[in-house]
Amino acid sequence: MLRIFTVQQQKLERLELQSAEQVQQAIWLDLQEPDEAERSFISDQFGQQLALRAELDDIEASARFFEDEDGLHVHSLFFYQEDRAATTTVAFTIRDGRLFTLRERELPVFRLYRMRARNAHLQSSNAFELLLDLFEVKIEQLADSIEEISLALEAISQVILQGKQNEAFQESLSRLTELEDMSWKVRLCLMDTQRAISFLLRKARLPADQLEQARDVLRDVESLLPHNESFSQRVNFLLQSAMGFINIEQNRIIKIFSVVSVIFLPPTLVASSYGMNFAHMPELNLQFGYPLALGLMLIAGLTPYLFFKRKGWL
Repeated sequence: MLRIFTVQQQKLERLELQSAEQVQQAIWLDLQEPDEAERSFISDQFGQQLALRAELDDIEASARFFEDEDGLHVHSLFFYQEDRAATTTVAFTIRDGRLFTLRERELPVFRLYRMRARNAHLQSSNAFELLLDLFEVKIEQLADSIEEISLALEAISQVILQGKQNEAFQESLSRLTELEDMSWKVRLCLMDTQRAISFLLRKARLPADQLEQARDVLRDVESLLPHNESFSQRVNFLLQSAMGFINIEQNRIIKIFSVVSVIFLPPTLVASSYGMNFAHMPELNLQFGYPLALGLMLIAGLTPYLFFKRKGWL
């Protein structure tokens, strides 16, 4: 899909009828999973070569933030959620005053920015402003995700710190691992954005208004990173607490089995003694031999039980 936008009266407007003359006035060309025809269209109209799928996956800084004859390139991670938290790379290219964006899927940041652009006014109406506006919306989304993690951790801590190993406890452990994964992906996006903005400040020769805008975005990122880092520590604490409660419960169960085994060991010894097939066992001929054996077994069992009870082991 190819979306083409121009600026009319300092407002971003999408071109529905894409004539050659109108296309040349474009300031933003947004490509989502483009086919070969759309790639050829961008190449023919603007001489712009789009990044390939393999290039989007590169993690080296030199492959994600660079400038060449095709323009200024920034490849940045964006966060989204479906069944689970995930990230995807969006390729930004600024060339001849135009912003080219290449992505594999629809993202909440782009959808929200398009909705806002219907009523918002651009200050400088240049490609750098569009790029930084998208990063601002991205930071807002990450901040909302951090807030979501915070609220979820607070609810989970109430369940785990009670120590009751019920169904809610098991669900909380599962949710805790999801939040750790989500927090890690948010941190990746924040760090990647920090690197991208730092690159723009160093290399992009930003206009004065966008220079201050970039610094504001960088300050927002730097303020969010410590908050997100604290969540990782909180998740580790809750996981350790949960494991501690599980170990305590397992030790209690093992202790019960151990005590029960010790209690029944003396009666078993008495019963096995009188189960021997010796010819001369005087107790076998006594009238009260059977009740006597049962009494010995009962006393042998009660003695260690009372001893453990007095020691506080039960």
